[in-house]
Amino acid sequence: MDSFFSRLVLSGIPSYRFARHFLFWLAWWLFFGVLYGFYYIEDSSTLFKISFVEALIFLPAHMFLSYSIIYGVLPRLILKDRYWQALLSTLFMIMVAAGISTLLNKFVIAGYRAWVDFPMRHTTVFYSFMGGLRGSMTAAGFAVAIKLVKNFYRKRVETEKLEKEKLRAELELLQGQLHPHFMFNTLNSIYSLALKKSDRTPETILKLSQLMRYMLTDCRGATIELQKEIQVLYDYIDLEKERFGNRLDMTVNVQGDLQRPYIAPLLLLPFLENSFKHGANEMIEQAWISLDLNVQQSVLKFKLANGRVDESTSQENSAHVGLLNVKKRLELLYPNGHELRITEDTDLFVVSLTIELDKIKIPYA
Repeated sequence: MDSFFSRLVLSGIPSYRFARHFLFWLAWWLFFGVLYGFYYIEDSSTLFKISFVEALIFLPAHMFLSYSIIYGVLPRLILKDRYWQALLSTLFMIMVAAGISTLLNKFVIAGYRAWVDFPMRHTTVFYSFMGGLRGSMTAAGFAVAIKLVKNFYRKRVETEKLEKEKLRAELELLQGQLHPHFMFNTLNSIYSLALKKSDRTPETILKLSQLMRYMLTDCRGATIELQKEIQVLYDYIDLEKERFGNRLDMTVNVQGDLQRPYIAPLLLLPFLENSFKHGANEMIEQAWISLDLNVQQSVLKFKLANGRVDESTSQENSAHVGLLNVKKRLELLYPNGHELRITEDTDLFVVSLTIELDKIKIPYA
């Protein structure tokens, strides 16, 4: 039902346009027919027999003014900021419409009343002109108001559509930048295994292919099952463990309701990747990373801590590059549903992220 009325009011299909215009003027014809029936004579029951005919006769004057403004003055002058010309043109159209009503009253209405042998109340030209002015301005005022509301609604819909398209383009760009960054680091891990002639190299390449499939196929949608995103974290950890061996102390604690929640893809992985690249990878002695993830009632709490060495400013800036994209994606996707805190010390780097998973702003809707 809502779809039908939206098409009736907004659709540009000729049948719907004709229907809404017909209904608009039908309503005005009934309104003026009833109004004339009560206004002109005390014996309303008698006049109602002809009042609707006279209301129909006056409709062309109302239509002239209404369509002149909404299809002439409004798009060609007002919407182009030519306000003085619009004002003068509107005043001229109003006078023309009132003149048409006066002529209709004098030559058509008078003839019609004489034909049906109904008494014609004597009115001056000025009174007839003012009557036509009032009727035409009333109908045209409603028509213009409806047109302005429709234009405002269309502009708002177009603006929202453009905002969603812009948001989608930004997210696709950010995600496209994330993939090469991730792939470069993972290939470096496999390269290290190959140099050691590790028997685990084929298995590692297989895991990499699974990650590539995930990024290229599963991540095309706006959201993905949280379980799949967590599985990617596990796969990436396995890849890195192959490279670090006993030099890495890795602790993973995942718990909570992981069955139903959905999350935007590739939001958590960049943090983990950063921990390895600019944390464990830089440490000469025993490297360590601790990951805690908990989901309760659609609220995800993610905490990632890793040891680090004291770095120079240029190295710190390099470490932050990998996080810029995911920060921007969080701002776009969860503008009012996330909190990100990053704590840095000389030997410690901690990421604390809270996401309200049901508050995602999906740009494809």
